[in-house]
Amino acid sequence: MSFPFKLIVPGAVALYLAAACTPDLNSLCADTQCDSAQFVSRNSSGGDTGAGGEDGLSGSSNGGGPVVAGVCENNKKESNESDVDCGGTSKCDRCTTNLKCTQNRDCASDYCKNSRCTEPTCTDKIVNQGETGQDCGGPCLPCDFGVACSTNMDCSGEYCADNKCGDHCVSKTREADETDVDCGGESCSACDTGKHCNTATDCKSLICSNNACQAPTCNDNVKNQDESDKDCGGACVASNKACQINSKCNTEADCASWVCAKTAGVLKCAADTVTVAADAVIDDFEDGNFTPPALGTPPRAGNWYPFSDGSGTINYDIATINRGASLKSIHFTGKDFTGWGSGIGVDLAHGSGDKLTWDASAYTGITFWARANVAGTSTLQMTIAFPDIDTDGLVKNRNCTTCDHHYLNTQTLTSGWQRFNIAFADLQTPESGTVPAPTMFKPGALASVQFRFNGGTTYDVYIDDLAFVK
Repeated sequence: MSFPFKLIVPGAVALYLAAACTPDLNSLCADTQCDSAQFVSRNSSGGDTGAGGEDGLSGSSNGGGPVVAGVCENNKKESNESDVDCGGTSKCDRCTTNLKCTQNRDCASDYCKNSRCTEPTCTDKIVNQGETGQDCGGPCLPCDFGVACSTNMDCSGEYCADNKCGDHCVSKTREADETDVDCGGESCSACDTGKHCNTATDCKSLICSNNACQAPTCNDNVKNQDESDKDCGGACVASNKACQINSKCNTEADCASWVCAKTAGVLKCAADTVTVAADAVIDDFEDGNFTPPALGTPPRAGNWYPFSDGSGTINYDIATINRGASLKSIHFTGKDFTGWGSGIGVDLAHGSGDKLTWDASAYTGITFWARANVAGTSTLQMTIAFPDIDTDGLVKNRNCTTCDHHYLNTQTLTSGWQRFNIAFADLQTPESGTVPAPTMFKPGALASVQFRFNGGTTYDVYIDDLAFVK
C-alpha cells in the first residue's frame, strides 16, 4: 500500500486522496460543514452529473469530483433571472404569480403587469390562457370576424374557416343556427319564400307554415313586405289598400287621405281637414289642359303661363300622377336663371283682351298640393306670389306706376306630396319697390297666383288641386 499524502491549497477545501480507496464524501464535508445534498455523484458512465448546459445547472463535468448545485435552485436571484430562480433570459422555470418580472415571457401566466407576474384575464389585452385572439376565443367571449380561431365556438358568428373567424351567413353551407343555407336563425338574414324555417322570424314574409316560408300578401294579417302598417301602405297601395286614419305610415302615399303626420312622435295617417267646395277649385288639371275651369261667381277666366328674367330655360306640361283620386297635375322645370328667377302662374280673370282682377274676398286663402323631384331628404324652397290691383303691372286700372313687387309666402317642398295652406291674413308686407307702396293685401282685387323660384335655382316641381278655401 502506498503512503497517502496531503495537498494543501490556500483558500480551498482540503482534499485527501488515496490511490486505492474511494473517498468518504461525508468525511470530506466535515471540514466545510457542507450538506451532502450540495453534491452529485458520478453517473453510470463514469462522469459527474454536472450543473451546466441543458439542465440549467451552473456546474460542469469535472471528471469525477462533486459540483455545486444549479443556479435555478440556489435561492438567489442571478443577473439573468427576473426573480429568485425564475424568469429572465435564464433557462429556469417561468415565475409564478406575484413574483418580479420585466416582460410577459418572464411569467408562467405570460402576463407581467406593474413588474409582477399576474394571473391572466379576458381584459388584459394579451393573447394568453388559451385565447385565440386578444382577449377573445378559448375561455373568453367569442372573437369578431377576421380574428384568429381554432373552432367555431371561438367566433361570435360560430364560423371558423382557415383559422380565422368568418361570416357563416355567406359560406354557402347550412350551419350554426341557420334554418336554410345562409339564412334564418338569429344572426343571418331572413329567408326567401320557399326556404326552410322554424319560426316566423326566419322568413322575410314573417310567415312560416309547415316549416316553409310563405309568400307575403296584403291579406295575410301580418305587417310584411314594405307595408307601413298591417296589410296597408307600401306595396299594398297598388291593390287599393291604402292605410286609414291612425294607421302607421312612412310617406303620405301610404294613406288614403294623403296626409301622414307625426302623432306622439309616430308617423300616422291623419285626416285631410281641408274642405274645398266644388266651385272653389282653381284648377285640378284632370282635364289635361292649361285653362282652368270657369268656376265661381262671376266665372273665373284665365290661363297658366311661364314667366322669367329671360336668362335661363323653363318648361311646363300636364303630368300623369297617382295621388289617390288625382291622376294629373301641372309639372314645371327651370334652370340657369341668373337674374331674379322664374316660375309659372295662373290668371283669374280676363275681359276684352285685358287682364282683370277677381274678387276672392269670400275666401280666407288658398290650398294646393305640391312635391319636388329632390334626392332623399333634400328640400326646395318655393315662393308663392299674389299679384293684386296694387302690384300687378298688367292689370287694367292698376294702382301702381312701378309694379310687380307682390305679396309673398315661402314654403318648403320635399320629395313627397304635401298639402299647403296659405291664409290671406298672413300676407302682411309686399316686396319693396312698388310705387305707390301698398298698405294691405286686397283679396277682393286678386289678379293671379304665381309659383316662383329665385335665380340660380334648379327646380323640378309638381302642383295639384289649387283651390280657394273658406
